[in-house]
Amino acid sequence: MNVIFHITAGVTIFSLVSKKETKEDKINLLVYVFSFVLGVISHGILDYIPHCYPLNSKVDVILGLFIILILLYVVKEHVKLLIAIILLGCISPDIIDLSPKILNSIFDINLPIFDNIFPWHFYDYSGSIYNDDCKVSSLNHLLTLVFCTIIIFFNRTNLQKVLNKI
Repeated sequence: MNVIFHITAGVTIFSLVSKKETKEDKINLLVYVFSFVLGVISHGILDYIPHCYPLNSKVDVILGLFIILILLYVVKEHVKLLIAIILLGCISPDIIDLSPKILNSIFDINLPIFDNIFPWHFYDYSGSIYNDDCKVSSLNHLLTLVFCTIIIFFNRTNLQKVLNKI
């Protein structure tokens, strides 16, 4: 799936994990590790379900980076590292497996490309749809957004506690 959807899953995870982290005390190392792992798992789940790519990869990466920077700006200081770790977990499989290929195509360079590490990037286990029939993909993208929106909605008070007043 596009980076935007992985970031959406990351914000959803953050809305759940930040529930106990609304006070300005130190966050337990286990919370960081658990949050990173949840981000990676969410990436695998999203990539496994059938999907097309509604956004161009260049636009997606630039917009995704912009959203990450905004998120890091709007959260309170004591949870910046937490959301950064969650978002890193959500996008790290793509950074590890796909970034050399993407950088080669964007900048017309020749970085070495290695075999994918994450199984959901293997052809047999990827949910990528390789024909032009993206109806099921549109439904899956919509359901992903609805699911994340519902979770974020029910955890909005957690988010309000960790967001800076803008």
